[in-house]
Amino acid sequence: MPRRLKALLLVLLLAGCAGSSLFQPYPNRIAAVQAQIQRGNGDAALASLANHVDDGDGLLYAQEAGRIAALLGDTPASLDYYRQAMADYDQLDWRAIVSFTDISQQLGAATVSENLLAYRGQAFERVMLHQQQALNYLWQSDLEAALVEVRRADQAQILAQKTYRENLKSQRAISNASIDAELTRLDRQAGNAPDSFINPYVLFSNAVIYEAAGQPNDALIDLRKALQLRPENTLLQREVVRLACQLNIDCDTLERQFGAPIPAPSQSGRLVILYETGTLPPRQQITIPFSWDSYYQQIALPTYRGIQAPPSLLTVQLDADILTTEPLADLDQMAARSLREQYPFILLRQGIRLATKHNANAWAERKGGDFGAISMQIFNALTEQADRRSWLTLPRQAQAATRHLHPGDYRLTAAGLQTEVAIAPGRTTLVWIAEQAGTRQIQTILI
Repeated sequence: MPRRLKALLLVLLLAGCAGSSLFQPYPNRIAAVQAQIQRGNGDAALASLANHVDDGDGLLYAQEAGRIAALLGDTPASLDYYRQAMADYDQLDWRAIVSFTDISQQLGAATVSENLLAYRGQAFERVMLHQQQALNYLWQSDLEAALVEVRRADQAQILAQKTYRENLKSQRAISNASIDAELTRLDRQAGNAPDSFINPYVLFSNAVIYEAAGQPNDALIDLRKALQLRPENTLLQREVVRLACQLNIDCDTLERQFGAPIPAPSQSGRLVILYETGTLPPRQQITIPFSWDSYYQQIALPTYRGIQAPPSLLTVQLDADILTTEPLADLDQMAARSLREQYPFILLRQGIRLATKHNANAWAERKGGDFGAISMQIFNALTEQADRRSWLTLPRQAQAATRHLHPGDYRLTAAGLQTEVAIAPGRTTLVWIAEQAGTRQIQTILI
């Protein structure tokens, strides 16, 4: 067997042995973890993720482990896993995360598969990482550290959007009717999400922390950004009017547009509910076969399929009072939009890989005749697998509710959980409720 053909087969063998996503798609691995959680084996699920945080896809596994630890109520472990993920992100620049176009670092993917490359994350994942870590710091009563993550989340959204626009200069390397149809479907999946970079849930969460920390102007800036993205959202409308009138900024204009702010009881405190529900859907694969100079070739691309009904709103009972949450962000739509934004760069890399594999087919036929050509075509088909990696334990949808209440202690009941919350004059009580894969978690803090 020719030496170069042996080398290619060795790459394939090593890829399988290294535990990459080449032969076992990443969603299948996480499905096993989620099954453990549903059976009540959360600690075993977390341990299985922790075994991979130092692998090539360590960033992804650290994000998943941090989220699972948070769902299990293990805040210190979640903090540590998220710190590891952030350290991995800090070694990358935004171009690597947003467009992944550094071809000099992608020779292995160009000849074999993108699944052999270390996972570099996605911009909307990095934004969510900072938001989740900010909440972790709050549960540890560390408001200053939470504010650092809030500012990093705000900065990440701006930098991601700016970098994407600057790097969106490449034309699609492949023109195909099947690809065009898939892009149209992805646009439908993305729904009303204009982009994946600016997240209204993160903006609202940040605003809550800014205001509780005595920075209402920063809070209003983020609330107005969120309202621009979700102009129909009555919660955001009320919050913008309330805070703008409190600061005497555009109060008359906003009152005419959205109505007067709801009067708050004297000496009241503010209750804020954050509700995260569901899990993100896994990416699917589409395969498009064709021939090039009589050689069989195929391309495999990631996509999302199936638009699901939106999750139910959460009903929160607070003694005799009832609150109902409102949706702030559909993260499944943002995930679809993120993939759609990556497609120009995915297709650019796919074109490089196609040309490389076509040349390999011709070389194998010259060196090994029909046997060499067929072997190489089989090799290329087996290794042509879509990159389906993404942070799957993020919530599918984020919702919120707010209410000003008289000071005192209240019994809060929601999602089958109960807890006591304290309301203090002029302060914010934040309640986080997460419901995912049969696991429910609640955290509360008086800020």
